This record gives sequence, structure tokens and C-alpha cells, in this order.
Amino acid sequence: MLNEKNLLLCGAVLALTLITGCSSGGDAESEKDGVASVTEPGGAKGGAAKRPETDDSDSGRPQIRLDTTQVEEIRMYQGYLHCLKDHGVPISSKGSKMPEADPGSLWFPSINVAEERPEAEKACLGKRPLPPPELDPKKNPDYMDDYSKWIACDNRRGLKVNPLPDGGGWNYKPGATQPRNADEIDKECMIEAFSGE
Repeated sequence: MLNEKNLLLCGAVLALTLITGCSSGGDAESEKDGVASVTEPGGAKGGAAKRPETDDSDSGRPQIRLDTTQVEEIRMYQGYLHCLKDHGVPISSKGSKMPEADPGSLWFPSINVAEERPEAEKACLGKRPLPPPELDPKKNPDYMDDYSKWIACDNRRGLKVNPLPDGGGWNYKPGATQPRNADEIDKECMIEAFSGE
């Protein structure tokens, strides 16, 4: 069973979401064969989901920054989540998933909205927050180099992960013990790698 600490890991990768958000049964990660995978909003694991296309329709959408906190990100997603709910996508309140979030905050759907409810995704896309530009391979020509630095930093600091080949996420190394402050390590490493610090 995943604990709330691991759930918060999704926040960092949420940015890579990627982009952003958790789903897949409402959990930030899912386990298969003992390996946890970071999920992207929309319900796909790691790099399996298509990254959202960016174009002129992106103007006016909330913009996530590298240093956006998990609580801030949850707040930024509320307009999008309310829109999905209004379009019939099953969405629940946050419950115990993130006690620091505002009471009544909606949580991410447990389905891949883009695949299972494309009409709702299309109607609500203008409210979906954009990932940090540094995390968008189309906007960051150094994305894969920065991504490699992120993974190396995580591993150097004790968060044992294996990168996905397309740079779309990572999986825990099987059998590795993860540090209690894994979410903090991952966020700090992401900021360090992608901001050039």
C-alpha cells in the first residue's frame, strides 16, 4: 500500500506532467510487480501518456513554475477539475490524499480523461494548467540533458529511480529502500536540474 509521502511524490512529477496531476485510481502511483510508477494526469504511467500539445489555445491557461508548491498546484487545477466534473467526469473531493490542501478541493480523476472522455478534455483544456516551460521538450532544447541531471541527482541523494527512455518519468528501482523525504529530494533535484542551478 502506498503511503501519503509517496503520494506527494506525484507533485514533483506532476510538474513533469506533464503535465501534471495524478490519477490512475486516484493514487499518485500504482504498483505492478513491486515497482511503483509515477503517473501523469490523465492516468497513464511514466512516459506512456502523450504530452499535451501547446499552441495559441494555451494563452490564458494557468502556468505552473518549477518552484510551484504541491498545494499551489492543486489550487491551480481546481478550475480544470470543476470543469471536468461539470462535464460528467467522475471526480471526488481530495479526502485524505493531501490534508494540506484547501477543504473541499477536488482530486484528479481515476480515468484517462483524454482517452475515455475526449469531449470533456476538449471542453476543459483551456483551464488545465500548463507545465513549467523548462519541462516541455518542445520549449526546452536541453530537456533530455536536464532530465538526465534530474535522475542522477535523485539517485545521488538516495531516491533510487530508473528513468524511462523517452524522458517522460521514472520508476522506483525494484527492492530499493526510499528515503522518508523522497518528495522533497525529487522536487529539489528537478529544480536544480532544470533551472541550471
